[in-house]
Amino acid sequence: MIWQDYAKQLKEVLDLDGSPVGVSFSDKPASNGKDSKTMPCAAFYQAARKGFTFNVCTENCTCPGGSTSLGLAVPSPERGALVKKFLIEGEKFSSCNASFFRGRALSQSQPPFGVSKYVVIGPLEEFEFKPDLVLFLCNPAQASRLVVLSTYETGIPLQGQMNGSTCGGAVSYPLSTGRVNVTFLDPSSRHLVKGYQDSDLIFSAPFFYVRSIVESIPLCTAGTAEPGMGYNEVMNK
Repeated sequence: MIWQDYAKQLKEVLDLDGSPVGVSFSDKPASNGKDSKTMPCAAFYQAARKGFTFNVCTENCTCPGGSTSLGLAVPSPERGALVKKFLIEGEKFSSCNASFFRGRALSQSQPPFGVSKYVVIGPLEEFEFKPDLVLFLCNPAQASRLVVLSTYETGIPLQGQMNGSTCGGAVSYPLSTGRVNVTFLDPSSRHLVKGYQDSDLIFSAPFFYVRSIVESIPLCTAGTAEPGMGYNEVMNK
């Protein structure tokens, strides 16, 4: 499958610590997927660094915010109030009700409610379904290369959403906007998921971007191309 070939090439060229991660919205589970209870941010890490595939659904997603971001469950008014209280008084990511409201109202990301029963998350080189998104758990230098590769063909500047939850930035935003995004991993994800490094972030791209990224590798110096002229030639040295 073409995305499995892409995974091997991207892993080698970028020297990734682990695998690119496929995310697919499906009405059936992957045959190699785990059904154990998990949080989306934990599944991203386990898929990238440990090689596990997860069939995340309403019944096994342990994070209420993650269930919402992945579109698996519409929060009840009571659950929504509890999440708000937690963000303000627990995590202290919002200063007050008004701050919480603005963060939601001004966000361009829309949870994919009713899109599918399962969100399959797993290493791309053995991913069973055509992915809707590809996530790269990487460092800033690798993300910088991916940004250049993703704009090489079109020249269209990236627009992103840096704040919000890890799963919202890694999944909801790129899925609902069709844009590439970079999320720095929220502090709660870093606290709850043992293994994330301080230098880790997630570069997310809709799958249709990945073809362009891969095709740009041999043409662009962010990939494997050699420079056509030296820095001294343009810097008067």
